[in-house]
Amino acid sequence: MTEPITEHVEKIAEVRNSFADAVGRARYGNGATVLTSRGKRVAAIVSMDFYEQALQALGLTTVPAPPKEK
Repeated sequence: MTEPITEHVEKIAEVRNSFADAVGRARYGNGATVLTSRGKRVAAIVSMDFYEQALQALGLTTVPAPPKEK
């Protein structure tokens, strides 16, 4: 059995001030940060390993986004 993921829920505005903490939880801990906007869950910061496993499980592939114009 796998270890459960600790879920932190924060407003986007709050994460702006502590983005490194959210990334650290995903990268080094077994945690995810769910971002909310106006009370709705809108996105999540998860580890790269979790993201890649989710893509594989769903049978999805990714393509690089075009570079931003300056």
